[in-house]
Amino acid sequence: MTNISGTTRTGRMIRQVRIPMRDGAGLEATVALPPGDGPWPTVLVRTAYNRSGMTGGEFAARGMAFVAQDCRGRYGSDGEWYPFIHEAEDGLDTLNWIAAQPWSNRKIGMFGDSYLAATQFYVAPMGSPFLAALNPRFMSGDLWRHAYYCDGVFSLALTFSWLCFEVPSRASSAALLPAFDVEKLLRELPILTLDEKSGCPPVRSYRDYVLHDRRDDFWEALSVRETMGRFQTPVLLTGGWYDYYPGETFENYLGLVRGAPSRALGESHRVIVGPWTHGFNPSTRLGQVDFGPESLRENDSTLRWLECVLNGGDIRSFQEAPIRLFVMGENRWRDEHEWPLARAESVKFYLHSKGAANSLFGDGTLSRTLPVAEPRDGYCYDPEHPVPTLGGNHSVGPYNPGLYELALPGPYDQRPIERRDDVLVYTSDVLEEDLEATGPVFVTLFAATSARDTDFVARLTDVHPEGRSINLTEGVIRARFRERDWRNPKLIDPDQVLEYTIELQPTSNVFKKGHRIRLDITSSNFPLWDRNLNTGNSPATDTEMRVAHQTIYHDGEHPSQVTLPIT
Repeated sequence: MTNISGTTRTGRMIRQVRIPMRDGAGLEATVALPPGDGPWPTVLVRTAYNRSGMTGGEFAARGMAFVAQDCRGRYGSDGEWYPFIHEAEDGLDTLNWIAAQPWSNRKIGMFGDSYLAATQFYVAPMGSPFLAALNPRFMSGDLWRHAYYCDGVFSLALTFSWLCFEVPSRASSAALLPAFDVEKLLRELPILTLDEKSGCPPVRSYRDYVLHDRRDDFWEALSVRETMGRFQTPVLLTGGWYDYYPGETFENYLGLVRGAPSRALGESHRVIVGPWTHGFNPSTRLGQVDFGPESLRENDSTLRWLECVLNGGDIRSFQEAPIRLFVMGENRWRDEHEWPLARAESVKFYLHSKGAANSLFGDGTLSRTLPVAEPRDGYCYDPEHPVPTLGGNHSVGPYNPGLYELALPGPYDQRPIERRDDVLVYTSDVLEEDLEATGPVFVTLFAATSARDTDFVARLTDVHPEGRSINLTEGVIRARFRERDWRNPKLIDPDQVLEYTIELQPTSNVFKKGHRIRLDITSSNFPLWDRNLNTGNSPATDTEMRVAHQTIYHDGEHPSQVTLPIT
């Protein structure tokens, strides 16, 4: 590497460094070094989103070298871009290059959000002796289950904005999104050709993702969960309750612990989940909720983690317990030693009504009393008039201008949604004491539909004394995947009563005394998820829409319920 460097406030910087890959491609990087000659531990970030804004000053100031690299085919780097498939070998070649530099002490850590986290997941199983610490933040380990699909439903907003605007070419075109009527564009059918409808040539990765609408070999090859037994370095997993991936964060943690080649390594892994969406929140306020000054406490966790591990510190001095959670409602951090919490009791809250639970003006209730004989509830789901996204647990952000305004992440008052007749609303009595729910959340729904395929969406909210209905977590199931056989979907016989399990994102919330618990049931959340057109045809190429008549049962034979982990 050339010795030409510029002096910065925290050391030295070398720009436009070409790091050679095994196939001859050069991936461009920026190197920031502390003052002096080293050698130092190194922090590596590999990004698909332009390294130019990453100076590494905070690391150089702490005696760590810093390398920011553009991934293959992006910005200054050679090669052809296709998501994920090159990150294992390119990551390994980059680690080897860093270890060979005279300023490197051959101990390397990595961190980053989203795709920057994926670059860590793919290189970790390669067995590099130089990789000493990881901090993957806000990312899935199974891209079909909870990323570009969510239990069979296509993640329309995320996948379209990412593959058709952020990464279809060498540099991002996300700034062009506001030039379009994004809501109208996302209503275009078929969804397979949304790339062309947005003025872009056909995008191979987008079309691959749309066409592979089940968890087939294509998606299995991209899953990292099965490789976690080959991770050989301590990992700090960071997640947000209002991101798309809190459930994935815990699944990744459990996979790392169960697959660890030694007990010591398994005990070295750490988890932090806070009141965030797709990244740390710089403010105490998220959406329409202020989580207080305590919510900011872990925003520097990456720097502390890498400084500790790369310098041979005791991981227990970073965080004694393996898991640190932000408990919403109480708005405080708490350490835990297992997941799910052993002390949590699975408590069932059953749906009740007199047959008119439609909207918040209906008669739907939620209680621990088993239903006996009750009339069923019904609504019409018309894909031409879907329920709009309002807040939620997802990864759309201000980096998606034009779309962000249609799919705000985080906690928002759901009453504008709950006024609709195609939303069933079930609300508990006022709580007489605080009630904490921390852990996985599931809805068991007994339902019939007039369609051969449809969707069911469930959303848990915390109803405040003044009436605000603040969303906590949500989930969806596509009817053809009701048996949770993700490889082999099965269409349904119309008007047959079937049992559906909807897995919501995990949460940690104290429903305060005077609050109420609410469950909303509907069939769409647009544009976060694609609209089920209710035909049973291929979601990628379908252009026909049908109205589905949905019936929800809650009686002795069909006890529809939400199961909460009460501590």
